[in-house]
Amino acid sequence: MDFLTALDPHTTISPAILYFGTPVSLLSTVDDQGHANLAPNSSLWWLGQNAVIGIGSRSQTAQNLLATGEV
Repeated sequence: MDFLTALDPHTTISPAILYFGTPVSLLSTVDDQGHANLAPNSSLWWLGQNAVIGIGSRSQTAQNLLATGEV
């Protein structure tokens, strides 16, 4: 059932996973010419002790990371 009752205060949501409160990070990179780039990012999660950051492959951040190896 998709409604609340006095006996069961829970409801089913769709989709089953709700990404609410995802952290926002700022990624700072520098290109091979020394120009700084600061980009907001909300594709960030943890797998054990490792942070995983999702970056669009055509973004300036990704280009800078590939050029310098640093973020």
